[in-house]
Amino acid sequence: MAPSNDLSSDDRFAPWPHVQAWILACAVFPLLWIGGMVTTYEAGMSVEDWPTTYGHWFYPIQKWISGHWDMFLEHGHRTYAQFVGLLAVLAAAALGMKYRSRGKWLLAAALLAGVAVQATLGGFRVLWDERLLAKIHGCVAAAYFGLCSAAVVVTSRRWHSGPFEHLSAAANARRWGLAVTALLYLDVVLGTQLRHNVGGESPAWFTLWLWLKIISATAAACATGFLAFGLLRPSESPRLVRRGRWLFWGIIAQLVLGAATWLVNYGVPAWFREYLFPWSYAVTAEGFWQVQVTTAHVAFGSLLFVLSLSITLWAHRMYAAPRQIANG
Repeated sequence: MAPSNDLSSDDRFAPWPHVQAWILACAVFPLLWIGGMVTTYEAGMSVEDWPTTYGHWFYPIQKWISGHWDMFLEHGHRTYAQFVGLLAVLAAAALGMKYRSRGKWLLAAALLAGVAVQATLGGFRVLWDERLLAKIHGCVAAAYFGLCSAAVVVTSRRWHSGPFEHLSAAANARRWGLAVTALLYLDVVLGTQLRHNVGGESPAWFTLWLWLKIISATAAACATGFLAFGLLRPSESPRLVRRGRWLFWGIIAQLVLGAATWLVNYGVPAWFREYLFPWSYAVTAEGFWQVQVTTAHVAFGSLLFVLSLSITLWAHRMYAAPRQIANG
């Protein structure tokens, strides 16, 4: 049977695609963390061939475990990414078999295409030793996490069943939610730019990217505050309000993580030592705190992005559902 064009006539809730979407999304998040550690340790080129590892399709586990740390990380990243690719195939298959709507079929195709594109980007980044591809690879990783999280939302029982709360500010909430989501993704992109510095670039470029990141993070915090405390009212949608406020306080925590990331990577700023407190910090390259704090900042940023995307999708659902009903 051909897929339906009418999204409002989508099939009833099916539990298995929702479970598979959850498994995939939960598996992608650790992959972001591992990828962040590969970048922090600058281990991306520790294995210079692809798709094999030193000529092996199945690298001997004893050599992997006993090898140097950079190779252990990079090969572990590849191996775990292959496992995530298998989960993406299973999630797409579950969507295709359980639903007939064009929207769900497109989502299944996007899950497959996204993991294929990401694997190809990672492979050519190694073969060409191209740092630009490393930046794109990092940006696509967060976007794919967002896609997997969207699959969790649109396959949920609540998404299919309704009825939905009447949200008087639904139109504004979805617009502001979209703005916050865009700002948080921009923050991910700018962070990727900062983490993959190209040798020989002028310090002015670093300063530009840094200030753009500070501005985008501040704008996201302000927009989230307005969304959570100005548009979303507890009496209308408690579920959405909780997510909005989690997002706001999450962004505050992310700003603190950002300051800690600066500290462990670049030390205490001169203006802080001169005007506030004469405190110094010795930066340890690839030390425990540098790696863990920096990677946590990157991974948590992607988590906030998908939380904002979830709020936007639900606000859109509450805005669109009454109109679908009214139109029959």
